Amino acid sequence: MKQHLVNGRPSETAVRLANDIYFTYLYNESASLSIPFSRLSEVFGESDMIQLKHRLEAVFEELNEPIVLSDCSIRGRHIQWEMVEFFTYSYNFYEGKPYVELEVNELYLQALETFDVEPYINFQ
Repeated sequence: MKQHLVNGRPSETAVRLANDIYFTYLYNESASLSIPFSRLSEVFGESDMIQLKHRLEAVFEELNEPIVLSDCSIRGRHIQWEMVEFFTYSYNFYEGKPYVELEVNELYLQALETFDVEPYINFQ
């Protein structure tokens, strides 16, 4: 029997952002991502940076609801108990342009891939 880790499907906006983060992670082959606000502006259809930041905060909160892993094995690693979030983030500027710095938690992705019947992140 499959174990469900996420209580409910996030909003469509959150799903779009989660998939954008996931595919950027795959493309870069790195858990550390720098995403320019200009790219996020395209995803959200929002050009006002203050409004965009407010929308990001709401979606980040929705996506970062922690999951608890207990007494399970993921890719050969036994986990007694651990709380994990999808990613951590901070805001930074490079060359005068705003970016969001994300650190994707690979254990979180492995847990979703291993246990969830229909994860909201597209693993295909």
